[in-house]
Amino acid sequence: MNARCKRTSHILALAIVTLCAIPRAVTAQTPAPRLTLADALSIISAGQQAANDNRLRVSVAVVDVRGDLIAVVRMPGAGAATPDTAIGKAMLSAIYGQPSAALVQRSTSPITQGLNEATGGRFRFLQGAVPIARGGFTVGAVAASGATAQQDEDIVKAALAGAMLP
Repeated sequence: MNARCKRTSHILALAIVTLCAIPRAVTAQTPAPRLTLADALSIISAGQQAANDNRLRVSVAVVDVRGDLIAVVRMPGAGAATPDTAIGKAMLSAIYGQPSAALVQRSTSPITQGLNEATGGRFRFLQGAVPIARGGFTVGAVAASGATAQQDEDIVKAALAGAMLP
Protein backbone atom coordinates (compact mmCIF):
# COMPACT_ATOMS: atom_id res chain seq x y z
CA MET A 1 0.00 0.00 0.00
CA ASN A 2 1.52 3.35 -0.97
CA ALA A 3 1.74 6.35 1.33
CA ARG A 4 -1.15 8.14 -0.32
CA CYS A 5 -3.50 5.17 0.21
CA LYS A 6 -2.40 4.85 3.85
CA ARG A 7 -3.03 8.54 4.45
CA THR A 8 -6.48 8.29 2.83
CA SER A 9 -7.30 5.23 4.94
CA HIS A 10 -6.25 7.04 8.12
CA ILE A 11 -8.32 10.10 7.25
CA LEU A 12 -11.34 7.94 6.50
CA ALA A 13 -10.95 6.02 9.76
CA LEU A 14 -10.59 9.29 11.71
CA ALA A 15 -13.75 10.67 10.07
CA ILE A 16 -15.72 7.57 11.00
CA VAL A 17 -14.50 7.63 14.62
CA THR A 18 -15.30 11.35 14.86
CA LEU A 19 -18.81 10.91 13.50
CA CYS A 20 -19.49 8.03 15.89
CA ALA A 21 -18.35 10.11 18.85
CA ILE A 22 -20.73 13.00 18.16
CA PRO A 23 -23.66 12.76 20.59
CA ARG A 24 -27.04 12.57 18.92
CA ALA A 25 -30.16 14.13 20.33
CA VAL A 26 -32.74 11.46 20.94
CA THR A 27 -36.25 12.59 20.19
CA ALA A 28 -39.43 10.63 20.23
CA GLN A 29 -40.69 10.53 16.68
CA THR A 30 -43.67 8.77 15.30
CA PRO A 31 -42.65 6.94 12.16
CA ALA A 32 -44.29 8.15 8.99
CA PRO A 33 -47.29 6.03 8.09
CA ARG A 34 -46.87 3.67 5.16
CA LEU A 35 -49.14 2.34 2.47
CA THR A 36 -49.87 -1.35 2.65
CA LEU A 37 -50.85 -3.72 -0.12
CA ALA A 38 -54.36 -3.77 1.37
CA ASP A 39 -54.47 0.04 1.13
CA ALA A 40 -53.31 -0.07 -2.49
CA LEU A 41 -55.87 -2.70 -3.43
CA SER A 42 -58.65 -0.69 -1.78
CA ILE A 43 -57.62 2.40 -3.76
CA ILE A 44 -57.43 0.41 -7.00
CA SER A 45 -60.84 -1.16 -6.39
CA ALA A 46 -62.38 2.27 -5.84
CA GLY A 47 -60.65 3.52 -8.99
CA GLN A 48 -61.98 0.63 -11.04
CA GLN A 49 -65.48 1.35 -9.75
CA ALA A 50 -65.17 5.02 -10.72
CA ALA A 51 -63.96 4.00 -14.20
CA ASN A 52 -66.77 1.46 -14.59
CA ASP A 53 -69.34 4.06 -13.53
CA ASN A 54 -68.15 6.20 -16.45
CA ARG A 55 -67.75 3.29 -18.88
CA LEU A 56 -63.98 3.80 -19.05
CA ARG A 57 -61.21 1.20 -19.23
CA VAL A 58 -58.01 2.21 -17.50
CA SER A 59 -55.04 0.95 -15.57
CA VAL A 60 -54.63 2.14 -11.99
CA ALA A 61 -51.28 2.12 -10.18
CA VAL A 62 -50.34 2.83 -6.57
CA VAL A 63 -46.75 3.55 -5.55
CA ASP A 64 -45.09 4.34 -2.23
CA VAL A 65 -43.40 7.63 -1.38
CA ARG A 66 -40.18 6.59 -3.17
CA GLY A 67 -42.13 5.76 -6.31
CA ASP A 68 -41.78 2.00 -5.84
CA LEU A 69 -44.75 0.08 -7.20
CA ILE A 70 -47.12 -1.45 -4.65
CA ALA A 71 -49.85 -2.60 -7.05
CA VAL A 72 -51.13 -2.02 -10.57
CA VAL A 73 -54.24 -3.35 -12.31
CA ARG A 74 -55.12 -3.14 -16.00
CA MET A 75 -58.84 -3.34 -16.58
CA PRO A 76 -60.05 -5.54 -19.46
CA GLY A 77 -60.10 -3.39 -22.57
CA ALA A 78 -57.49 -0.89 -21.34
CA GLY A 79 -54.58 -0.25 -23.68
CA ALA A 80 -51.45 -2.36 -23.40
CA ALA A 81 -49.23 0.62 -22.50
CA THR A 82 -51.54 2.00 -19.82
CA PRO A 83 -49.98 0.15 -16.85
CA ASP A 84 -46.51 1.62 -17.57
CA THR A 85 -47.98 5.08 -18.10
CA ALA A 86 -49.94 4.91 -14.84
CA ILE A 87 -46.83 3.78 -12.95
CA GLY A 88 -44.77 6.62 -14.46
CA LYS A 89 -47.38 9.23 -13.53
CA ALA A 90 -47.66 7.86 -9.99
CA MET A 91 -43.87 7.79 -9.52
CA LEU A 92 -43.62 11.43 -10.55
CA SER A 93 -46.45 12.49 -8.24
CA ALA A 94 -45.11 10.55 -5.25
CA ILE A 95 -41.53 11.76 -5.54
CA TYR A 96 -42.54 15.41 -5.92
CA GLY A 97 -45.55 15.19 -3.56
CA GLN A 98 -47.74 17.02 -6.07
CA PRO A 99 -50.39 16.13 -8.64
CA SER A 100 -48.77 15.14 -11.92
CA ALA A 101 -50.72 17.88 -13.74
CA ALA A 102 -48.77 20.49 -11.74
CA LEU A 103 -45.49 18.92 -12.85
CA VAL A 104 -46.00 18.89 -16.62
CA GLN A 105 -44.19 22.24 -16.91
CA ARG A 106 -41.12 20.82 -15.12
CA SER A 107 -40.47 18.17 -17.77
CA THR A 108 -37.84 20.36 -19.43
CA SER A 109 -36.01 21.35 -16.23
CA PRO A 110 -32.44 20.00 -16.17
CA ILE A 111 -32.90 18.78 -12.59
CA THR A 112 -36.10 16.94 -13.45
CA GLN A 113 -34.56 15.53 -16.62
CA GLY A 114 -31.61 14.25 -14.56
CA LEU A 115 -33.93 12.64 -12.04
CA ASN A 116 -35.95 11.09 -14.85
CA GLU A 117 -32.75 9.69 -16.38
CA ALA A 118 -31.87 8.19 -12.99
CA THR A 119 -35.19 6.31 -13.07
CA GLY A 120 -34.51 4.98 -16.54
CA GLY A 121 -36.85 7.52 -18.14
CA ARG A 122 -39.88 6.08 -16.36
CA PHE A 123 -41.56 9.37 -15.36
CA ARG A 124 -44.61 10.33 -17.38
CA PHE A 125 -45.29 14.05 -17.38
CA LEU A 126 -49.03 13.72 -17.90
CA GLN A 127 -52.09 14.63 -15.88
CA GLY A 128 -53.74 11.77 -14.00
CA ALA A 129 -51.89 11.18 -10.72
CA VAL A 130 -52.30 12.59 -7.24
CA PRO A 131 -50.23 12.10 -4.09
CA ILE A 132 -51.62 10.12 -1.17
CA ALA A 133 -51.28 11.83 2.22
CA ARG A 134 -51.67 10.24 5.61
CA GLY A 135 -51.00 11.86 8.97
CA GLY A 136 -49.57 14.95 7.30
CA PHE A 137 -47.06 12.93 5.27
CA THR A 138 -47.02 12.06 1.59
CA VAL A 139 -46.99 8.26 1.65
CA GLY A 140 -47.36 7.54 -2.06
CA ALA A 141 -49.44 8.33 -5.12
CA VAL A 142 -52.15 6.85 -7.29
CA ALA A 143 -52.49 7.27 -11.04
CA ALA A 144 -54.82 6.16 -13.81
CA SER A 145 -54.13 5.91 -17.51
CA GLY A 146 -56.31 5.07 -20.48
CA ALA A 147 -58.91 7.82 -20.64
CA THR A 148 -58.49 11.55 -21.22
CA ALA A 149 -56.07 13.33 -18.89
CA GLN A 150 -58.93 14.94 -16.94
CA GLN A 151 -60.84 11.64 -16.72
CA ASP A 152 -57.72 9.89 -15.42
CA GLU A 153 -57.37 12.53 -12.70
CA ASP A 154 -61.08 12.38 -11.84
CA ILE A 155 -60.82 8.59 -11.47
CA VAL A 156 -57.91 8.78 -9.02
CA LYS A 157 -59.56 11.50 -6.98
CA ALA A 158 -62.71 9.34 -6.78
CA ALA A 159 -60.52 6.36 -5.89
CA LEU A 160 -59.02 8.17 -2.91
CA ALA A 161 -62.41 9.45 -1.81
CA GLY A 162 -63.98 5.98 -2.10
CA ALA A 163 -61.14 3.87 -0.71
CA MET A 164 -61.61 2.41 2.73
CA LEU A 165 -58.34 3.64 4.22
CA PRO A 166 -57.70 3.65 7.95
